[in-house]
Amino acid sequence: MKTPKLFFIATTCLLILLSLGITREVRAIAGAETESDDDFSRVILPFLNENCVFCHNGTLETAGLRLDVFRESGQGPAGPGLWKRVQGKLLLGEMPPRDRPQPRPEAVEAVIEWIETRTEDLALAGLPEPGRVTARRLNRSEYNNTIRDLIGVNLKPADDFPADDAGYGFDNIGDVLSLPPILMEKYLTAAEAIAEAAIVVQPSADPTLVKYLASRVDGEGDFFPDGAYRVNHLFPFGGEYELQVRVIDRRYRPKKDEHPPPMPANGVLSVSLDGRQLKTFEVEPDKYERGTFDVILEVPEGKHEVFAELLSDGMEGIPQPKDTEDSYKGERKLFVDDFALLGPMKVKPLPLTESHRRILICGDPAGGYQPECARQILSRLLRRAYRRPVQNEEIDPLLRFVEQALKEGDSFAQGIRLALKVILVSPHFLFRIERDPDSGDSGLPHQINQHELAVRLSYFLWSSMPDEELFQAAESSELSEPEQLERQIRRILANPKSAALVENFGGQWLQLRNLEGITPDPDRFPDFDDELREAMRRETELFFKTIVDEDLSVIAFLDAEFTFLNRRLALHYGIEGVEGDWFRRVRVDPTQRTGVLTQASVLTVSSYPTRTSPVLRGKWLLDNILGAPPPAPPPGIPALNEEKVGLEATQRKQLEQHRSNPACAVCHIKMDALGFGLENYDAVGAWRTRDGRFPVDSSGTLPGGKAFSGPAQLRAILVDDKREFGRCLTEKMLTYALGRGLESYDTPTVEAVVERLEQDQYRFSRLVLEIVTSLPFRMRRKETEG
Repeated sequence: MKTPKLFFIATTCLLILLSLGITREVRAIAGAETESDDDFSRVILPFLNENCVFCHNGTLETAGLRLDVFRESGQGPAGPGLWKRVQGKLLLGEMPPRDRPQPRPEAVEAVIEWIETRTEDLALAGLPEPGRVTARRLNRSEYNNTIRDLIGVNLKPADDFPADDAGYGFDNIGDVLSLPPILMEKYLTAAEAIAEAAIVVQPSADPTLVKYLASRVDGEGDFFPDGAYRVNHLFPFGGEYELQVRVIDRRYRPKKDEHPPPMPANGVLSVSLDGRQLKTFEVEPDKYERGTFDVILEVPEGKHEVFAELLSDGMEGIPQPKDTEDSYKGERKLFVDDFALLGPMKVKPLPLTESHRRILICGDPAGGYQPECARQILSRLLRRAYRRPVQNEEIDPLLRFVEQALKEGDSFAQGIRLALKVILVSPHFLFRIERDPDSGDSGLPHQINQHELAVRLSYFLWSSMPDEELFQAAESSELSEPEQLERQIRRILANPKSAALVENFGGQWLQLRNLEGITPDPDRFPDFDDELREAMRRETELFFKTIVDEDLSVIAFLDAEFTFLNRRLALHYGIEGVEGDWFRRVRVDPTQRTGVLTQASVLTVSSYPTRTSPVLRGKWLLDNILGAPPPAPPPGIPALNEEKVGLEATQRKQLEQHRSNPACAVCHIKMDALGFGLENYDAVGAWRTRDGRFPVDSSGTLPGGKAFSGPAQLRAILVDDKREFGRCLTEKMLTYALGRGLESYDTPTVEAVVERLEQDQYRFSRLVLEIVTSLPFRMRRKETEG
């Protein structure tokens, strides 16, 4: 049967409506809005005009920020997200720049207080805004993991899919996960392969006869048989076959009235399969000229070697006849002439796989399936594949595929296999679809249902579908109970499948995935190879997994005084006493190595192939640790002269030219300082004290005036500012968990998570718990009609 390309129409689910009472809240806030606007005109606007708009205007737009667009109130196109950026810069003392006149401390405090109040007011001045995530296609990792957990096969078919696009730093963002035609073709091919691997179809075949004739002619065309015969035959099915070996006997026989010479003894024929002798036969003289010898072969499916040879022709010690006509020119008198293979006589049943048993949960494997069994199989399979309850209207079309297969003479297993192929190309499997409530209120936010929450949770932490316990919790509404939801979160984190959070979130947040495509200059770094590359990646993954498993403080990402090493990586770090290829936990010297910032994986992905880059490393820190990514560099900035680095001048000296332009200095002052704090590590993360002919200077001063000398002191500054790191990590993980970029209306959620994270000593589980229980994770905005 041909696999149809069929897609099913989604059924409508009942969703929870938002409670009433919003109007009164909006009215109560109206007075606060007027008061806040008065404060803006009286306090904030003069501060901006005096200290900010010199750089942040329509002409310069330094750091991609404009503050000249406000006239009478703080409302503008960027909303509270813009004001939180301003607040962060003021709190750190980074703005205004140190070379500009500094405002009075009480003026700065007034602006910070206004921003805090303004953000809270904006969050309350309307309906709760959880945002809206578009239907999200499974990315490659999610597809592979879902197939593994749904079917029970580990084929990883998505490895052959086109690479997923990324947005906001992650490849699970709904808005960028498109479905090009080539990917649809890959889905169809994958569905075929998965269904065939998952469901065992027992072979059924009529016996066929295949004949092989041995060569009896030499290169000159003379009659010259080889005697033995060897054939490699492809057996289409495992089972029992009959082999007939025909032997030609032309040994000398006496003529009539001739004195009989000594008769030949019995010849000995041997028949072997794949080099293993199966049986021997005696070939008696003067009994026949052509005879067959039968052997029963039991073989598995595939190609096998059949071999027959004469161990003896029975002519040993028998003189040749004087009659030259009977001598046959010295040619062989006893030889194998041909093979005849008949079969399969009995087909060997294939062993049932674990995936087969997981899918075909009822009926007799040898046959005898009842009609209701097909519905039972498909309803369970569909519920798990679509990750939600299903209706009979969705099951019935699949049942018709099974019925049609049976009518055409296919087996029940073949019918289920066909239905599975259809399921695997359905949008309900390929996409994570959340439904809006069936009501007339367009644009209103609402709680997602229990199954949608279970799916969000499992794909956040496992990059895969919910397991049966999570399905049951959703069906019994346990996930609406805070205690039960927390219990499920902790159970999911403790499951080995949470390694997907390390691989997919950690691999993209820390940019470990980029490590695969980096090739350091072999002349400058001859010790770097694929083994070291793999060790670098493994170190960081094991480190991250330990923070998850032991529920450590997320600040350990910055200041943990341990890591994971094998001999290869320990030698690279200059650490003695580590032997073997296996990784073990090792305490490190905190003056050289602490947290991910000093791990070779991070240091390598933030370097050039030929040298370190304070700019790249500073940018990496701003983006992934401080949550303050700089804007794109302006055009026309000259590149660094690679040949002079470390020979004619230090990087520090050469980078000063980049800061001579005021438009560049605003970003480079902080980027370069942060990057120089890591200059004790070369481009592949090895410790060093010299850069070419010059000693390494890893000191710096941040815009707020904090000075450091070396990576240990830089780390101390970052740890002191742990709340900023907590906010950055929260924003990164919330983006990953939601599958969308954060908007200004998400600011209150981020701040609430950071507050509770701080109260719980920054424990990793608290970060996950607060994200899962947050408003944007548990709610969504209904699509606006029209």
